[in-house]
Amino acid sequence: MTRVPGVIIKSKFKLPQATRRSRRFTTYLSYIDRPETKARSQQFENYHDYMEDELKSSGLFTATQDRLNATEREQLRDIFRRAQENGSILWQDVISFDETWLQEVGVKENRYVDEQRLMQATRNATNLMIEKEQMLHATWTAAIHYNTDNIHVHVATVETIHPRERGKRKPKTIEKMKAQVVHTLAGRTREQEKLNTFIREEVLAHKRNRSTTSASNRILHPELVRQYKTIQKQLPDDKRQWYYNMNGMHELRPSLNQFTDTYLATYFEKEHSEFKQQLNTEVAFYERSYGSASQASAYRKTKEHDLYTRMGNAVLSEMRESSKPPQKLAKKAASSPKQRIRSAFRRERIMQETLYRIGRHMNDEWDHIKNQRAFEQLEQEVQYER
Repeated sequence: MTRVPGVIIKSKFKLPQATRRSRRFTTYLSYIDRPETKARSQQFENYHDYMEDELKSSGLFTATQDRLNATEREQLRDIFRRAQENGSILWQDVISFDETWLQEVGVKENRYVDEQRLMQATRNATNLMIEKEQMLHATWTAAIHYNTDNIHVHVATVETIHPRERGKRKPKTIEKMKAQVVHTLAGRTREQEKLNTFIREEVLAHKRNRSTTSASNRILHPELVRQYKTIQKQLPDDKRQWYYNMNGMHELRPSLNQFTDTYLATYFEKEHSEFKQQLNTEVAFYERSYGSASQASAYRKTKEHDLYTRMGNAVLSEMRESSKPPQKLAKKAASSPKQRIRSAFRRERIMQETLYRIGRHMNDEWDHIKNQRAFEQLEQEVQYER
């Protein structure tokens, strides 16, 4: 059974009437039909009465204020009235939340609702919309409503100067608004940064500091070296194509991906397993929040593609360097003393690591021999005592 998305955004807009004699908006929502506003229901500023109804709403808030006094409310009504008279479009957004999801992210606990977080999420999403749509002279107001099964926020936006004629906004803008709301309320930055850290600061840093064809790899990881050399032999002649996403790499990408898998299994088996578990967690949360399995799958593919792309480019970069003529490599080394020092330290570290691993293996064998000899000597002593 499909779960209800954590966040839903519904959007629409209203155009002012075409005749200059009467620039009145139609009703914002069909159910605005209360007696105290019915006489002037065609006037846009009356939507504020609905938004601020004490039986439904926590009250109006704006980009900078959590609560408005009577004077400020009247000033806001005047801004919307003049925007209507100047021919502004009225943009209407409703951000609706699944109650269980709000509990999962800590916005709602029992009957308590963290209105500050809801207001901040609304601000971030609306400001992002204004930026993406380049609405340089926009004014907006909003209110949190509790009069339905799902807590929701009504947002109303107008342009006070130079109003545009078309009200349709880009679908990507609405998607980014939704993502901004989820990001603000869920606070998944730390979890998602762990994924990026593994890719960029652990795997890539490890790869860049180690030559694939080093002595240690040739001794301890020959399969890794074999895959590397196989790819190297199949590279196109045009070195400008030696980048993971270039067309010239199309046939070699599976081999590059296989090399990455082997590299991770060799050096980061445990860490890669944790990475995949964390990615599964983020994908599940993504699907829960947005209600879309396809979007969640796209998120997974994006992260996996990032890993393979960066590792593939690191390998191809190493191949470009190793393919340079010896004189160019010598010239480069001679022109960079710091790089020579770093390379020397890196070679020394790799050599020490290799010697350590070989020594440890030999020590294990020697310990085994010594233990065997001690055991045989003990047996002889026991036999002698008898």
